[in-house]
Amino acid sequence: MTTRPTDDRTGSSPGAEDGTFSQVKLVTYFHEYKPPFDVRPLLSRMLRSVPPEYLAGLGSVVLTSTDTLSRKRRRSKTRSRKHPLKEVQARGLYHCAWAGETAWIEIFVDRILNGWERGWWLKLPPVQDFLFAPVLFHEIGHHIHATIRPEFREREDVADRWGVKLETIYYRKERPYIRLLSMFARPFRPAIKRILAADAARHR
Repeated sequence: MTTRPTDDRTGSSPGAEDGTFSQVKLVTYFHEYKPPFDVRPLLSRMLRSVPPEYLAGLGSVVLTSTDTLSRKRRRSKTRSRKHPLKEVQARGLYHCAWAGETAWIEIFVDRILNGWERGWWLKLPPVQDFLFAPVLFHEIGHHIHATIRPEFREREDVADRWGVKLETIYYRKERPYIRLLSMFARPFRPAIKRILAADAARHR
């Protein structure tokens, strides 16, 4: 998803923790929500796999939760494939550079892990990759489309295509032992996700 930054940017909120990765700052900002595992090392590993030229102009990646959103942003909507979508329902958002601010990405950890927190398989690195990689790399795909490789096509389709490319790079560099497994499982990802989500629901 793509949107413009708002005044309540989470990266500058009180209580946020940040660390610089290359030229991109990785920021965590949670309120009441507590992730079931530390997502920072995972996202750092993913960012490390991205060719630096694709991150040029991207200021930060913010790991957050929907309970940090202001009332105004909870009502705000963005567009996905020409359809309106509330920001509070998004798993990730790309914010274009605006009014002197650099571009940045929000990753809503609670939305990504919704219904998955109590499953034992969430401790497995391949499952964590399965959940977070498509979201992060899709949003970086929006950044590439907006700033480096503009195309006159549906922006979600372009971001999807870049996301798949960046996932392939990630698995080749950081997870070579599951690269083939990931390539095999990609067509079955929706079905696998439904099965695992149903299993998680039974353990609630």
